[in-house]
Amino acid sequence: MRLSHYALALTIILLAITGYLAWEAQEEAKGARKELELVRKQQAAHEAAMPLKPSTVAELPPPPVSALPAVPPMSGSGLMPGAPAMPSPPAAAAPLTELQKQIIGMPAIAKVIESHNDQGFAVIDAGKNKGLTPGTKFDVRRGNGLVGRVTVGETIEAAEAVVDIDTTVVLPGVRIEAGDELITQVRK
Repeated sequence: MRLSHYALALTIILLAITGYLAWEAQEEAKGARKELELVRKQQAAHEAAMPLKPSTVAELPPPPVSALPAVPPMSGSGLMPGAPAMPSPPAAAAPLTELQKQIIGMPAIAKVIESHNDQGFAVIDAGKNKGLTPGTKFDVRRGNGLVGRVTVGETIEAAEAVVDIDTTVVLPGVRIEAGDELITQVRK
């Protein structure tokens, strides 16, 4: 073989190595971008879990005050040693607010069947069968209160869909769980 053949072979080998290194650098950059995106989502979820203002607890209704007069303990009341304990009367439930009545009265559109709060999404038991479209927003109800808001994502199947959890609306310290119900957005 001639010297020019060796030079051509070395040039081709060097081009192949350079191409491989460039491809590997692109893959590493993609991985770094995905990792950065995950860290940003985790930070956003952490910030959403932090209380926005300390006065949130003060906005809760006061506990019900018992109307029973104070009576000294009698034998058999459970307060004297050796006496059997009597069950205490159940506490009176606080009356529902108009907003709570509205939330309870709304029909459930879907139920959360899987929740992945750390990744920012949940799976619901409704899809094309209920006419869901990407971008539709729903409030999430648990009992007589709202726990958050979700947006229907691009993955919609016949009877299931993936929804994105709106971390700016979820109450601090509350996580959307399986069994929570989706309702149309509540107007306050």
